[in-house]
Amino acid sequence: MRILWLNPIGTAEHDAAMAAALAAAKRPDTTAGVTSFTPGRVPAHLEYDGFEAFAVPEIVRAARHFSQEGWDAMVVGCFYDTALEAAREVSGDMIVVGPCQAGLEVAGALAAKASILATRAKAAGHIARRVRGYGAGDRIASIRTLDILTSELTRDPGLTARRVEEEARAAIERDGAEAILLGCTLEYEAAAAIGRRLGVPLIDAVRAPFAQAEALARLARDFGWGAGRVRAGVAPSAAEMAETGCFVPPPLNPLLEVVR
Repeated sequence: MRILWLNPIGTAEHDAAMAAALAAAKRPDTTAGVTSFTPGRVPAHLEYDGFEAFAVPEIVRAARHFSQEGWDAMVVGCFYDTALEAAREVSGDMIVVGPCQAGLEVAGALAAKASILATRAKAAGHIARRVRGYGAGDRIASIRTLDILTSELTRDPGLTARRVEEEARAAIERDGAEAILLGCTLEYEAAAAIGRRLGVPLIDAVRAPFAQAEALARLARDFGWGAGRVRAGVAPSAAEMAETGCFVPPPLNPLLEVVR
């Protein structure tokens, strides 16, 4: 299977680290690919609504592009699940997964109540809207914040890990959380550092969606369980998309492919 991880930001800064993370997480028979957008069209992070808006059309184009390239699944690598529904609509036979939805589904299978650790209050509000939209509000004990900018999460891994552990313990002890869901894909290294110390599942926003993408791609391949294309799932035809002139390949950084 071929699973594409799209960092939906205008920088390749995190691509190599993501490729290394997926190399450790993927199944032996899975080929993982990692790419991002070139600078200038999309900001280097999507924390603000105004920044996220620039990523939407490029994510939609990417979904169409990688579907035509024969990828089995694509993960939109932002916990906001940016443009997820639109990307799914134009993705053809390719599965499209979002970290927030995938993480909530994993957490719901493992615990009655989970807490999400967002970067800042700005992100927490955005995530809360997504959670409500997915109908998962009653399964969330709290949304706590690390008070760290998205762009700073990987610059001081020790600080990030310390704040994750502090807020995770507070969520468990004060809010009644039985699982912790990390609310940004760049918090992944903190999850690896903390490991099992908390005594509850610590679900990161990289392995959860990637594993779900692998599982759904396998279900599509083995049982034919692909995306529904009736009613809400109806997609524009290839001719309609071509006629718009909008579905040109997006401006992508070089693809990093992980085979073994």
